[in-house]
Amino acid sequence: MARRAFEVQVLRDSELAQYDHLAQYHGTVFDSAAWTNLFGDALTRYGIYDAGGSLRGGFCLFRQRKLGLPVLRNPPLTPYIGPFFEFRAQHPVAMLEESRQVLTAIADCLESIHPAVVSVPLARWVTDSLPFLWRDYKVTPHYTYLLPLDQTDEAILAGMSESRRRNIGKARRDGLRAERTEVLSIVSSLVEATFARQGKHADSKYVKRILFSFARPDNSYAFVVQSSGVPIAGSFVVHCAETAYYLLGGYDTRVKHHGAGALAMFESIRHAREIGLQTFDFEGSVVPAIERYFRGFGGRLTPRFRVSKAWLPLEMALKLSKRRLF
Repeated sequence: MARRAFEVQVLRDSELAQYDHLAQYHGTVFDSAAWTNLFGDALTRYGIYDAGGSLRGGFCLFRQRKLGLPVLRNPPLTPYIGPFFEFRAQHPVAMLEESRQVLTAIADCLESIHPAVVSVPLARWVTDSLPFLWRDYKVTPHYTYLLPLDQTDEAILAGMSESRRRNIGKARRDGLRAERTEVLSIVSSLVEATFARQGKHADSKYVKRILFSFARPDNSYAFVVQSSGVPIAGSFVVHCAETAYYLLGGYDTRVKHHGAGALAMFESIRHAREIGLQTFDFEGSVVPAIERYFRGFGGRLTPRFRVSKAWLPLEMALKLSKRRLF
């Protein structure tokens, strides 16, 4: 039997530095050891190895139990699990074949684990879902908005919707100011209050880990909008060498101002450009109101894919509550 071109195995601890190096050059901030360490033993890193046994890439899976059943998913507040991969093929057809072989190895890995439910989002570069479709996974599109940062403030504003420009203009006329802050307890309070209103209590401990264990000046930044010295809206962005990701935001409903959040976002975009990043990723949502809000900032609608599968009787039950995924 011919040996497979690529295999997936649980990453050995001795290979973590090499894994992290590959993630730095071929992945995102969410693939890094600093980020994945936030999730402790619930997260498992997997290495992608070529036929010669060389580590060429990886991805991660977050394990939890729901109703006593094993579930594999992406870690909380983590939009991508990878995969990241060092391509060596150069011809387009050869690159597609190499990509197909890598994704086939990942699909085979998921099949071998055989959890009750698996539902994971794939990196944006993954546009070939056939290895998963051939194994009866449901592949669903999700969308984000990507804003190129090689443009002036005026061009960025001109690309926004009229309502978003109006929000920002009103905030400025009303004397609101968005300033960068390193006092992340302010951001934490705004985000926690917003999550409480949205019923996202389970993510609270990870918000604290991200803000107080992960965040450093070289991987993230935050902006807070104040009114009369009172913080009323904030944004928190993480980034790698080229891309900024809007990750967390919050606002104080006691001081309602329609432009505060938009002003925080605009200053976050400007700062991403100032530190030399190329793209701002809004981490879009399929929730209509949130999607409409992000859309107003003028980014390019960009699909990414999630693959999902469950034990057959469970999948039939999930179709009642999670039909979009199953």
